[in-house]
Amino acid sequence: MIAASPIPHVVRLRRTPWTIVIRNAWLTFLSLAVVLPLLPAWLHHALKPLLFAAPLVLLAAKDLAHLPDALERTRAALAQGRWRSLPAAWLPPEVVGLARLDHALRRGFMQWLLRKPRPAAPGGEAFGYLERGAYRTGVAIALFSIFVEVPLDAAVVPLLVKDPVVRPLLHMLMFASCLSGVVWVMGDRWLVGEGQHVLDEAGLHVRIGARTAGVIPRDAIAACERLDEPAAAWCRRHGIAPLAALVASPLDKPNTVLILKENRPVCLTHWGLQRDGLACVFLYVDRPDALAAALRVL
Repeated sequence: MIAASPIPHVVRLRRTPWTIVIRNAWLTFLSLAVVLPLLPAWLHHALKPLLFAAPLVLLAAKDLAHLPDALERTRAALAQGRWRSLPAAWLPPEVVGLARLDHALRRGFMQWLLRKPRPAAPGGEAFGYLERGAYRTGVAIALFSIFVEVPLDAAVVPLLVKDPVVRPLLHMLMFASCLSGVVWVMGDRWLVGEGQHVLDEAGLHVRIGARTAGVIPRDAIAACERLDEPAAAWCRRHGIAPLAALVASPLDKPNTVLILKENRPVCLTHWGLQRDGLACVFLYVDRPDALAAALRVL
């Protein structure tokens, strides 16, 4: 829970997701990179440090706004004797979640490499998201881009870097990044499997590989509606904060929204983190109308 703060801007910054802060920092960097070369030389020289300082200030402000949360996690770790958890207590939860996701994707890659069978899906009515979605195409494009990048890097780096010490290091870094890309893509593909959510009497079993997983109880769903606008616009129209919404889609724009009851808490694992306090969940499914009809009759 977010503690009260006398500074409204701090509260607002704490409620803003890290993804939005990182996006704004990146846009700030790009804007400065475009504007600075157009300025007079004396002004360009004076403002040049802002190229990297301004985005870093945004990220540092977001991190400092969560200092009370870090202190609370530290006290909890000390009280439970979890000394190995202390470094993670001072990291943004999203970073810890991404580390867990990275571990899960690498484990999925090994399962794919060893041709291990996937866990059986729960019984119930399945609602897929791969048949009409763009996920399979996205996987193919990602693999093609990675394999094209390897020879391009090998050809371009010698033209740009003449240092005989730096050049092999860049080759190794680029090859390692391409290899990691293959591991992540194939690991995610194995974990996604047949690509389906399953609806039974207990509720909707949401599963998108290692990215999103959990069960939404049937009695926690107030309504299921088809979505014909961006999720962010729908949330603004209904006065729902970004932290109270969760977008669970392999690649496509969501086409279904599950509106949750306030008195029935739902907890899902999303990008390596436990997400609770949700007001709605956005999904992409191949048959959104069929999902809404099935939820109505259960």
